[in-house]
Amino acid sequence: MKEGYRLLGDFIRQVDVRNTDGKEENLLGVSVQKMFIPSIANTVGTDFTKYKVVKRGQFTYIPDTSRRGDKIGIALLTDYDEGLVSNIYTVFEVKDENELLPEYLMLWFSRPEFDRYARFKSHGSVREIMDWDEMCKVELPVPSIEKQRSIVKAYNTITDRIELKRKINDNLEATAQAVFQDQFASYYGCDKLPEGYSIVSLDSLCTVKGGKRLPADCELLDDPTEHPYIRVRDVGGSRYVCLTDQFQYIDEETHQAISRYIVNTGDIVISIVGTIGLLGKIHSSLDKANLTENCVKLAGIHTVTSDYLYYTLCYKKQIKEIDLLTVGAVQAKLPMYNIQSMKILVPPTKVISDFQKKMNALDEQIEANTMEIQKLNELRSVLLAKLSD
Repeated sequence: MKEGYRLLGDFIRQVDVRNTDGKEENLLGVSVQKMFIPSIANTVGTDFTKYKVVKRGQFTYIPDTSRRGDKIGIALLTDYDEGLVSNIYTVFEVKDENELLPEYLMLWFSRPEFDRYARFKSHGSVREIMDWDEMCKVELPVPSIEKQRSIVKAYNTITDRIELKRKINDNLEATAQAVFQDQFASYYGCDKLPEGYSIVSLDSLCTVKGGKRLPADCELLDDPTEHPYIRVRDVGGSRYVCLTDQFQYIDEETHQAISRYIVNTGDIVISIVGTIGLLGKIHSSLDKANLTENCVKLAGIHTVTSDYLYYTLCYKKQIKEIDLLTVGAVQAKLPMYNIQSMKILVPPTKVISDFQKKMNALDEQIEANTMEIQKLNELRSVLLAKLSD
């Protein structure tokens, strides 16, 4: 054992409190992003008294690691006084918070290295699980409680700053969409367009191309390479699809096999499988990144600007046109030909230019905030990495 490291089992204990009152509020699941989320389980006919109660400051983890993309689902409850989780989950707590802060322990669990450790220590023939004994054998540094508080405070300061910048960008995005709708929404559905305006199919304004499925023997990598791989989950959080610490990568050999399926700065991507209709504009940090087959890109945009086209598609989504173009009962999909045939309003060049000038003023602020968020994410990753130093 490394100097200064301790066994986690010395600091934690299992908790098994059942929902004997049969409450049905705050039924929670645990995501691989290590957060509690509202459960989507079918609860018809469910005996809620079998569910476990998890309280604020307690942890829940899912022992099964084999079906979660090589990640372990584990979370610390902070948003509710208590919630309910499945009886197959493990609930535990820190014995003495004067020795180990739950928030500090959650930072240790948040490291990508812990996911790899959990997968390595998982075992089983049908399902691979990291059981309680293995959890107790986890070794971690336990500095003084003052040092733990300092680390947690630094991490939370960065996280709060990221959230603030995201909210500012959300407000700027809402302003941009309001500008678009105020200027152009009334033309959709009108009987006669003003002179110089026209309605054309999307494929006359850009090239619509699909992404590429990874080769069967390829695995996504957590450690950064020169080739980020854009998945559906990476799209739609904000206008820009920007490189963050949540991205996964492919190696050089895999990139060479799918090198034609890349995106460029300014391309627009749309998710077409899974969560359909997520939109994003490729940030410069993802120039030449590879794109999943579950998205398409709009490249070579001309006649209109990429900003104009992006906000047009946002409006189209709001009026449910993207939903109407989706097909499939079992596995819903947005076919490429439906995207290509989507009808787009094209204003005169002068009108487009005036609109873009308004967007440029907002773009400058959004870009500055996006770059700060990116640097803050990098700083947060460095802080997590230093926990094991």
